Amino acid sequence: MRRDWPDYSITEYALCGLFLGGAIVCFIVAGHAWATEEPWDALEQAGAGLLLLGGSVDPVRYVVDTLTFPWHATEPAGRDTWITRLAAGLGLLLWLAGVAGNWIT
Repeated sequence: MRRDWPDYSITEYALCGLFLGGAIVCFIVAGHAWATEEPWDALEQAGAGLLLLGGSVDPVRYVVDTLTFPWHATEPAGRDTWITRLAAGLGLLLWLAGVAGNWIT
């Protein structure tokens, strides 16, 4: 069965580029933190990178849902999958673990 996915708009291209660029920067900073033996900072940055990477699939909905999380203001475009939700959830857990580790130590 073939599904016709909606095309990206200019706003979605711009947000997707920002999310991907931000994720790359987060992973580079996480690698540097890991190399300098700062594991909590590495966890925090890797989690933030996964959060941004998970949001790059359907960026407008991700931003709107993040800003209005108790309510669902937009309908899904059909591009997000279980793997992107898993990446965003894992990213949130890693980020929270990094924040908690930095706060405790």
